[in-house]
Amino acid sequence: MKDRLASGVSIALLAALVAGTWWAADYAKRAVKEDPPRRLTHEIDSFVEQFVMVRSDEHGMPMTRMEGDRLEHYPDDDSSEVTQFRAVSQRTERPTMTATSRYARMDQDGARVVMRGDAQLRRLPGQGRPELNIRSEEVTLLPDEDVAYTDLPATVVNGTTRIQGRGMRYDNVSRELKVNEQTRVQIVPGSTRPAAPAARQPSKG
Repeated sequence: MKDRLASGVSIALLAALVAGTWWAADYAKRAVKEDPPRRLTHEIDSFVEQFVMVRSDEHGMPMTRMEGDRLEHYPDDDSSEVTQFRAVSQRTERPTMTATSRYARMDQDGARVVMRGDAQLRRLPGQGRPELNIRSEEVTLLPDEDVAYTDLPATVVNGTTRIQGRGMRYDNVSRELKVNEQTRVQIVPGSTRPAAPAARQPSKG
């Protein structure tokens, strides 16, 4: 009888202890005020002066070097704004390309760059290829794919041929240049080639 009584008292005490612990934990949880979720705004969380970034391939070989006077990072969309943007391709098996603009937005850690304000691309001459120059107010650069394009008006100078149109895409891998809506084609004086007709067919420079 005494053993049953002692066992019952022990169980009751244990139950009371568990209930008291639960109540204390619940009270403490309700008593502590939780901070409301932080609202992310498009504000700078860090910046770098005279920044340099090099994108590499899967073997660690450098593909593109990008730099600028100032880089500002925005955590809400993980983008970066760059002033006085400059880039140069560093792939030995392809023509060297340089890119410059007054401003640029970098997404995906530099996998996509939107150059704004006097955006210029330049392919250096070599191996029988003429120099290629492209200028527009905005050009999107895909460094990993070695591709540049714009939907805005652009001026393209490919050797002795000057093309003005709206919409352009250049692939530095295939060397294919496409101007979507050509409005004017001009041959630089001194060239013996006839003026090319306005067409939308891609060309290789």
